[in-house]
Amino acid sequence: MKIDEINRPSPWNGKPLKGEWLMTLKLDGVRAIWHDELGWMSRADKPLYNIPPWTGGPRDCEIYVGNFRDTIRATRTKHLRPATPVVRRDHLYGLDPLDARLRWGTLTNPTADDIQSQLQRANSLGYEGLVLRQRDHWIKIKPEETHDVIIIGYVEGRGKHLGRLGYVKTAMGDVGSGFTDNEREVLWAEAKADRLIGQVIEVSSMETTTNAKFRHPSFVRTRPDKLAPGRSPASGHALN
Repeated sequence: MKIDEINRPSPWNGKPLKGEWLMTLKLDGVRAIWHDELGWMSRADKPLYNIPPWTGGPRDCEIYVGNFRDTIRATRTKHLRPATPVVRRDHLYGLDPLDARLRWGTLTNPTADDIQSQLQRANSLGYEGLVLRQRDHWIKIKPEETHDVIIIGYVEGRGKHLGRLGYVKTAMGDVGSGFTDNEREVLWAEAKADRLIGQVIEVSSMETTTNAKFRHPSFVRTRPDKLAPGRSPASGHALN
């Protein structure tokens, strides 16, 4: 399977849908694509590690080791450490063909309220969200508006944040809230090493304005499993 052959879900626009839709659970993991020559690769075409080799079944999977951070640590650690989480075969959830564990029933001509109700139900059980499928048309449903954006600049903090990251700049606006102190220090070290610009981060916001800018943005996490256009796979770095 090639990276450009995988199905990429589009975000839900908040409106009712027509027809019958298969509901599938969305895990907060890392998508992995099996290549016969290269092994497991991310959708950004970067190598993933410590995943059991493919022995048949889906070549397009979601890897989920309990939470996103442990999943990133497990799949992005090239040289195993004692604290590296273990990826077992049952941590692989097939997306195509679909793993039965991700099936959540069907919806016919769902209203926005129907979809929100199912989303809340899935969230209450610890799932990140839903993906609604209608043949090759996949729509992802998440509880808040989030965007994956590229860092195009950064500014050092002031006051208590002096000597670490203050905020980052993106095409959709500046993002300065949501960072922990540790994340500000780690990202500032990335900036000083000329590795921060070009990284992809996930940002939540109340909404986006008519000119595609964030309203009340907040940093969620880095997305080392995603790659900015034109960025070398070798230049990606994860927060460990």
